[in-house]
Amino acid sequence: MLTTARVDIPAPVVARLKHAADYSDNVNDYAREDLIGFKRPIAAAFALLAPLTMAFTYAAGGPWMTLQVAGAVFFLVAGGLYVIGRKEWPNIVAEFQGCVMAKRKAIADLRCGFGESSFLSNGRAPAFYEHANGVLVLADAGDLKTLFFDVSKDGSDPRWELYQNGEMRRRVWRWLRLPVSREVVKFTTEGARLARVSDAPVIPSIEAWEAINVSLGEPMDGAIIHRPFDEIVDDVNRLMF
Repeated sequence: MLTTARVDIPAPVVARLKHAADYSDNVNDYAREDLIGFKRPIAAAFALLAPLTMAFTYAAGGPWMTLQVAGAVFFLVAGGLYVIGRKEWPNIVAEFQGCVMAKRKAIADLRCGFGESSFLSNGRAPAFYEHANGVLVLADAGDLKTLFFDVSKDGSDPRWELYQNGEMRRRVWRWLRLPVSREVVKFTTEGARLARVSDAPVIPSIEAWEAINVSLGEPMDGAIIHRPFDEIVDDVNRLMF
């Protein structure tokens, strides 16, 4: 059975949200920090060494040699930026856009000032379906409702390790969900382990995953689907192949 209540956001989560909210959404600032922070080692090393090289050249050969070296460096840098930038710039833009989106969500969550604390006592074993990016989790929430989790295996989601260790099969789940971003945080499990029904099947393709997602109503991670657990499991099993 699932119960949910409003609670204050824990201090560690507030600190993380404030850090995200303080992010500068100026792309020039991002690029400068990206360089100074040695996230692009070759570019950062060149930015430090180029002035030293010019200084030694001036001391050794005078202004004329310095101008010659500066011209060569300019064309070298321009060519390098063109070749490397074509591949790196889209990644930089994508990272920047992701940070800006995280900032907006963090500000909205902080303004709400509360989280949604949930407690689920699993009366039966959840259903797990592995896919390319993690694992889909379905659990009976009672009252003809089903809890939906989409757990990522990218290293940022603590539930992935719990799933791998078998801890997601325990009877009691507790978690906190943020009000605007709907991010699931502070997930814990306790109680006796439920009997393993079978090994988690693997969703075989992107097409099958998309069909399953659409059939479930394209829910967000942590959403409640207003359909019985058995009905949803049957639909997922049917769309797997």
